[in-house]
Order: sequence, then structure tokens, then C-alpha cells
Amino acid sequence: MYYIQQNLNTTQIISLIYFLLCVLVRIIIEFLNLPLKKVTHIDDYDQANWISLMITPVFYFGSMQLRHFFEADKKYATIARIVVFLFSLYFIIGAMRATFFSMHNPRNTMVMYMMGLIITGVFFIFELYETLALALITGVSFAITLTFYQTDFNEVFKNNLASIVLLAVFFAISRLSYYYRADNFFKLKAIEEKNIEIEKASQVKNEILGVVAHDLRNPLAAIKSLAQLMESDKKMDDENMENLQMIKASCEKATSIISDLLENAHNEMGNEFDMKPIELNKFLLLIVDEWLKNKTDKTNILFYGTKQPVYAMINSEKMHRAMDNLISNAVKFSGTSNHIEISLNELNEEVFIAVKDFGVGIPEDLLPYIFDRFSKASRKGVRGEESIGLGLSIVHEIVRKHTGEIVVNSNEKKGTTFTIKLRPVD
Repeated sequence: MYYIQQNLNTTQIISLIYFLLCVLVRIIIEFLNLPLKKVTHIDDYDQANWISLMITPVFYFGSMQLRHFFEADKKYATIARIVVFLFSLYFIIGAMRATFFSMHNPRNTMVMYMMGLIITGVFFIFELYETLALALITGVSFAITLTFYQTDFNEVFKNNLASIVLLAVFFAISRLSYYYRADNFFKLKAIEEKNIEIEKASQVKNEILGVVAHDLRNPLAAIKSLAQLMESDKKMDDENMENLQMIKASCEKATSIISDLLENAHNEMGNEFDMKPIELNKFLLLIVDEWLKNKTDKTNILFYGTKQPVYAMINSEKMHRAMDNLISNAVKFSGTSNHIEISLNELNEEVFIAVKDFGVGIPEDLLPYIFDRFSKASRKGVRGEESIGLGLSIVHEIVRKHTGEIVVNSNEKKGTTFTIKLRPVD
């Protein structure tokens, strides 16, 4: 069934080429002053040309119409097969006819006959019974036509033998073409089915991941709230207070991991972002203020904005998430450095947001994998912070969906700079 559409397309293309060749021959016969009367059997060629000019357009327009019908309804498959079969037979017999016209003893010049068989065998895809029927009808037609040109038994025998050899070649080519394309088709179908299975498995995984991660947030929030209540107890000794701080830090870390997992699941689903023009100086300054207000270490954050307002089309929630991941990453690998820098610049109709740290840097061999999901470039922070390798892949996906680009520049023991490139809006 899968090759019917292809056969209809092939019928349409070959019939068009064949018709144009017939038109060219007609122009030569009618308008060019050539001594065609001296050509052997010119009258036969002339008559055959008129027949081809009348019949070939029927196959062209018929295959075109059938292709549209078949795309809409597969019930036209049988009619399509018949049309393709009849055109193939018509094309082969047309080539055979040219062989007879060129020399009434066709075994001396089988070129056109052979070309018709080879073209049909290569470009059309037939089932076994269709190939056998084509070969049988063609062979019988050749034998019957030969009786009008040859009467000598030896010549008839040699001509039919030559035809049988060519038909055997046609059969071999047709079957090889069929098996080659069928093999490719089955491979493509297998790949398609595997891709569908992978897509379904990925979707189910994301749904489960989203549900589990979402449900984990509530107990973590409850634990964190209880820890904060216990902190207000003035009778709490230093050891228990330290334990409470560890509980809160663990809750924050777990919440961050859950957020990464949820963000990864949402990004995989391929939803487009709702975006609107946002002034980036104010947007970034709010993020920096939040970090400075809630920071628990000595790392300071410096922001360098622009004198003029800079607007870009962004989803503020998603871009906030991306900036949080970049800042968190910078803090994690800052080492003994006591600050990181966030800068905003506009140059050559591009907006650049850079997050720069002066920490341990990224080894050169890990740089190509830095944005991979669950990346092997994932490392512990300088204070032993664990990483699941999702943060930067999420940043990369968020920036990509903003039709932007993120690049990294890093030197070991000197620091790392992540730069987001966006398009500004007026």
C-alpha cells in the first residue's frame, strides 16, 4: 500500500517527460526542414507519435487526479494500481514499438526496448504477480508483433530469445528494486515506531516526574516551616540551632532540585512561552536584590546596568529561573572570591546579559558538555554542594525558546562568564 503514492508520482513524472519528447518529435517533423522522408519507416514513427500525443496526457492527468483521491481515501488503491500497471505496459510497448520501427529485425537493435524495460523496472515498484504479468504480456505482445515483420523460423526464434533475456533482466531489476525499497521502508517504519515509543515513554516519565516533584514540595515546605518556628525558641541551644540550619539548608537544596526537575519536564513538553516586553535593568536589579536579601554566604553580587532603558521580549518567570540557575552556579563555584558580577549591555542590535564569577573555572575538556542534560560536566561546588546536572541545560532551553543564545567563556582558576544574547525591542 505504501508504494502506490510513489508509483502515481512516478507515472505523472514519466508521462510528462514522455509527452514532452513526443511534442519535440512532432515539432521536428512539422517545422524543421529535414529530409525525413529518407528515414526508414518514417510513416510508422509519425503515426506512433500522434497516438502517443493523444494517450500520454490521459495517464498524466489521470495519475494526478488519482493521487489526490488516494491521499483522501485509500479505497482508490485498486484503481491506482491498475492505472500504474497500464501505463507501465503502455510505456514498455511504446519502447518495443520503436525497436520494431527502427529495424524490422529487432534483435539487431534492442536499445529502445531495453531502455523501456530498465526504466520501468527501476522507477516503479511492483508486487511479484504484477511483475510476472508485465513480463508475460510484454513477451506475448513482442511475439505477436514479430509475426508481422518476420516469417523465417530462425529469426523468429532468435528475436524471441533476445526478448526473453531482456524480460529476465527486467524481472531481476524490478525485484531488486522492490526488495531494496521495501527494506528501506521497513527500517523507516521501525525507526518511526521506536520514536513514537520513546516519545510516549518520555511523556509518561515527564508526567510522573511532574507529579512526584510537585507532591514532594508540600512536605518539604512543612519541614522548613517547622524549622523556622523552632528557631524562634529562645531556649534553643547552639547545637540544636545548627541542626535546624542544616535542616533548612537541606530543604532549600531539595526544593531547588525539585524545581530543576519540574522545569526540565516542562521544557521537554515543548510548550512555547508567553512573552512580553520587559525593561531588563529593573528586571535584573530585582533578581539581584532578592539574592542579596536571602543569601546565606559571604559572596556579594554586583550589578552593572545601562544608562538607557533596554527592553526585550521575555517570559519573566522563565528568565528569572534561568538567571537564578546562573547566579546559583556562579556562587557555587566562586571559591574564595567574595563577589560575582552581573552586567547588561546593548550592542549592534543585540542585548547581552553576562554572569561572571572569579572562581575555579571549568576544565576545557568539560566545556562541550556543559549544557547537556544530566551532564557529565556536573561537579560538586567548592563547598561540597551536590549537583544533578540539570541547571545549565534548563538555562540553555529557556534561552533557546526566547530565540536567544547562551555562550560560556571559562579559564581554570580564573573564573567563568555565561553570556545570554537576546534581541532588543523598541
